[in-house]
Amino acid sequence: MKSKIYLDMDGLLADLFNTLSHDFYDQDYKTLSNEQKDYIKQIWTDRDKAKKYFNKWGGVESFFAGLETFGNKTQEIVNLVIEFTKQNNDVFEEGYYICSHPAGINPVASEAGKRAWILKHLPRPNEMFFPDKKSIYAKGQGNVPNILVDDFLPYIQAWENAGGISIKMQTDTISDVYDYLTPKLEAAKVQINEFLNKHTIK
Repeated sequence: MKSKIYLDMDGLLADLFNTLSHDFYDQDYKTLSNEQKDYIKQIWTDRDKAKKYFNKWGGVESFFAGLETFGNKTQEIVNLVIEFTKQNNDVFEEGYYICSHPAGINPVASEAGKRAWILKHLPRPNEMFFPDKKSIYAKGQGNVPNILVDDFLPYIQAWENAGGISIKMQTDTISDVYDYLTPKLEAAKVQINEFLNKHTIK
């Protein structure tokens, strides 16, 4: 009865938003106006605009497979989680899991592209999941809370509402991965230990 750590992909490990903003406006995403951000978002809902945009990438699958990383930060996040679970394997399953929402404009192609990106850039995860609702993985065997590290507030809130523990992390705003993430993982471990102490299975 151990907890699992799930990592998001887009916005945490893959630099989706800057890829888009540099492509559309040659600017960092955080410098865009709300109007510019809204215009970019149309590629996820407007099929004509989506077809025109993704065709130049060779399709939705190629787009996700070709996303940039956050440089060393991407590897640091994954390596930290792997090492943390190894050192605390009485509480956590060793390694990490991917939990990434597929793009609604083409879920099958986006999942294929994400899988290719993960296998190219990351140490192999225990498993990769691409659900419509991430929160279905918020609790594991014995209702033990699982951890989600994600940049998107709605996913975080849904995860917590389902009984999991979340860590909000926007990688492009973090200067030091270890200083930011380590204490949050330690705090999550305390929460899980408290749960286990109260719900010991006979």
